[in-house]
Amino acid sequence: MGIFTTELKARKWSAVRWTIGIGAFIALIFAIYPSFRDSSAQLDKSLQNIPDAACNLFTDTSDFLSPVGYLSSQCYYLLVPLLFSFLAIGLGSSLLAREEQNKTLELLLARPVSRTRLLLSKAAAGTSILLIVGLVTAVLGAILCNLVGFPGVKALGVFYVTIMCLDFALLFGALSFTLTAMGRFGRGAAIGISTLLALASYIFSSLDKTVHWLLWPVRVLPFHYYHPADMLRSGTLSGYEAAGMLAVSVVLLLLAIAVFRRRDIE
Repeated sequence: MGIFTTELKARKWSAVRWTIGIGAFIALIFAIYPSFRDSSAQLDKSLQNIPDAACNLFTDTSDFLSPVGYLSSQCYYLLVPLLFSFLAIGLGSSLLAREEQNKTLELLLARPVSRTRLLLSKAAAGTSILLIVGLVTAVLGAILCNLVGFPGVKALGVFYVTIMCLDFALLFGALSFTLTAMGRFGRGAAIGISTLLALASYIFSSLDKTVHWLLWPVRVLPFHYYHPADMLRSGTLSGYEAAGMLAVSVVLLLLAIAVFRRRDIE
């Protein structure tokens, strides 16, 4: 608990800034919609000539400016998942790296605490920060959905799609954490590799409808199982997909523990 609480205290203001930043972005997107809600059908017609490949990079619906299409294209299909992913990857890469760079990891391990417990405490702290930021923004989005009014969009769907974004981000945060636990090489490459894979997952999964040879390869990418428009309409969480991403995150954490217990501390 000492390691866990110390980590939370050290990052509390960072969590506050991320919460305010993402919350303000979501509030701005929601607040803009009423200004062109009445003319959205006409504006949508002017966007019909956009190529399918380009359209699929911004939304998983056929229209940009319907209530569901607007929230998907402007907020939940790309930008919110990427923001959460950047937060998770940054946390995952720094939870151990900062201790090693400051030469304080040896002091922690000199105490009566095992390497497994140290790693689990760090992972729990990072996950808690991500959950705090995500839950606050999920509740904010659900409240704003009711206040602004999006016909065909359920407030619970806004909440669930944010939770799915968290699940997606947690996977890449766990990957970054695992790479950092491997030592010097992994520590230096954790942010780059995790960010590259997150972006590749988004791009390839978005293009599978127009590039047909991607239909099978993208099945191993997490973004393939992220469908914000369906959740916004139905107000339900994609349970199997969410559980699958969470299971991969757990496997990565177990791998990090196995590697960290056997490596030399530099």
